[in-house]
Amino acid sequence: MLIAGVWLGLTLAMLFVATENFRGVDRLLESSVKEATSAFQKMPPGLPRQLLRYQVSELNRYFFDWYGIAQMWLGVILLLNLLFATNGNKVALGLAGTLLAIVALERLLLFPEVTYLGRLLDFAPAGESPVRSRFWTFHKYFSAAEVVKLLLLLVLCGKMLIRREVRRRTTGGIGEAAESR
Repeated sequence: MLIAGVWLGLTLAMLFVATENFRGVDRLLESSVKEATSAFQKMPPGLPRQLLRYQVSELNRYFFDWYGIAQMWLGVILLLNLLFATNGNKVALGLAGTLLAIVALERLLLFPEVTYLGRLLDFAPAGESPVRSRFWTFHKYFSAAEVVKLLLLLVLCGKMLIRREVRRRTTGGIGEAAESR
């Protein structure tokens, strides 16, 4: 449960960080800090936003790279833990295996392409282009995989909670007495 909870929390934190980093660019540009405003006004129009968004993009790529590595480890640890801690519960193992497969797909196929295409677009002129369309296609697949993974993590956590409660009821409270010590 702890491993799945950490994974769930990490996923929610990454969703927050990725979106808030980009919103932070606009908050910074709209701030009334005199020194920043003065520095931004010395630059050509649009350049401060472009540079700040580039910096945020690089930060997000870095965070998502480490997030992917952490997820691979969490997935392996969770799968091994469930294998030994649940006496091979097939549903829990299937969910954990599916989560690990999704992470591998993201890590090996989606993330490298989103990163590559994103870097091509960092300083590209605005407007439609085949690269931009391809980027958003891969970004949508990555986002969909994240949503599916989040839902599967919730199902797995729910299943473990329900299974624990059923075990507690069938032992006649013996588990509760042991836990309260």
